[in-house]
Amino acid sequence: MATCKLNAEQLANLATNFAGVVLVYKSTNKDGVETRTAQHFFGAEYEPADKSQDEVFRVWKNVVATFWAVKQKETDLRADNDGIRSKLRASTPTEIIFQTKNGERIKRYELEESVWQKIGLVPTKKDLERTARDYKKAIHAATKASFDALGFRVELPKEAEKPIEKVTETEAKKPATKHQQATQAAA
Repeated sequence: MATCKLNAEQLANLATNFAGVVLVYKSTNKDGVETRTAQHFFGAEYEPADKSQDEVFRVWKNVVATFWAVKQKETDLRADNDGIRSKLRASTPTEIIFQTKNGERIKRYELEESVWQKIGLVPTKKDLERTARDYKKAIHAATKASFDALGFRVELPKEAEKPIEKVTETEAKKPATKHQQATQAAA
């Protein structure tokens, strides 16, 4: 697991072929200047292998699980030291960007116009109390709910596109095996 916080300059200089998930946040300072920062999640568990819905769900579930695990640990540590805070933001990002491990853009979700004020990345105290019994099930349910609310399922293909296999001339001229002949005869 790896994550890093990006300031406005680092976000602007982020290569277009990065791998993983980027949550982009927008804020306005006291002078009215708008800045964009981000949280970049990278590593095998945050990089979809392909553009399928299942792979993006797997990665999104890992992002949600990270937020939940960090919040749980932060809550435990703050019992002894209230000054401890994680670098993960509780606010809803304005954009979520998914890219494959090869750096191919899967989707960029704009959330500024979304009807959802919060998407449940950071669990509440009530969530943590309720999930103490079945943590994995709760994370899966929370992931599924945010995945559906944000429209990820609608905009992604169910399965990854599979490359079409080319049949070479030598393969086409090969005699069929007994199994292939039986299958063709049955059809």
